[in-house]
Amino acid sequence: MNKHSSQERTTTSGSPRLRKAKTWGKNEWWLKFFDDNWKRLGFGSIEPEQTGQETDFLTKALDLKQDERILDQACGIGRHSLELARRGFRRVTGLDFTQGYIKEAILKAEHEDLKVEFVHGDMKDLPFADSSFDAVYNFFTSFGYFADELDNERVLKEVSRVLKPGGRFLLDVVHRDYVVRNFQARGWSEYDGEFVLEERRFDLTTSRNECTWVYIGKRGKTEKPVSLRMYSLHELRAMFERSGLTFTEAWGTWDFELLTWDHFRQKLLAVKPR
Repeated sequence: MNKHSSQERTTTSGSPRLRKAKTWGKNEWWLKFFDDNWKRLGFGSIEPEQTGQETDFLTKALDLKQDERILDQACGIGRHSLELARRGFRRVTGLDFTQGYIKEAILKAEHEDLKVEFVHGDMKDLPFADSSFDAVYNFFTSFGYFADELDNERVLKEVSRVLKPGGRFLLDVVHRDYVVRNFQARGWSEYDGEFVLEERRFDLTTSRNECTWVYIGKRGKTEKPVSLRMYSLHELRAMFERSGLTFTEAWGTWDFELLTWDHFRQKLLAVKPR
């Protein structure tokens, strides 16, 4: 894992860029999970209004300024990066390990003539210099992927490294305490005539939600494993401190309600001390 590949950069017409960064081993669940099925039924099921509401929140929570440099860590197909660019933020970078998603984000940016940089890379080994960004955000539960706890903490240490002193970090993840209190072993969702079935097993010794996702739809049936480490607020706060970040606030909704037991997701703000 994390062997260096050539730092080759491809520049598309206009400003969006694709830069190859790291390579990984072949057995990580997340390398196989994030495919066209997830793009279609995960990202595709999200209405533009939701993306707009989430972007309203992150803009306000991070107190973003137009001239600041912003990193969308684990950007997927660029939902929030592109929306920020539409709102006039011209120094936005999106990073993701799924090259197909990065390429799609570039195409979207080109189509709308938006100024965004997209980078193919590893969120626990960011291909950026120290103190490069004024703000970083990690949204849509893109944290807790790695089996080794030290690797998950490395994600936060990399955030701290690339943030300028005084820079802000916003993390949006599932709330572990809510999941434990409201655990359901099975669930399903439907989008445009296709279905996703979930079989879940929560391991209390590791706080990992071990799942099997079954896609049933136009392209037949596909099964994919998911293993996600879930965190309580106090655990994340401690990880922030060890990584050089100071926890500031935690909310449970996009309307800035303070986090409680009853919130499925948690949004945490931290600052890198000056």
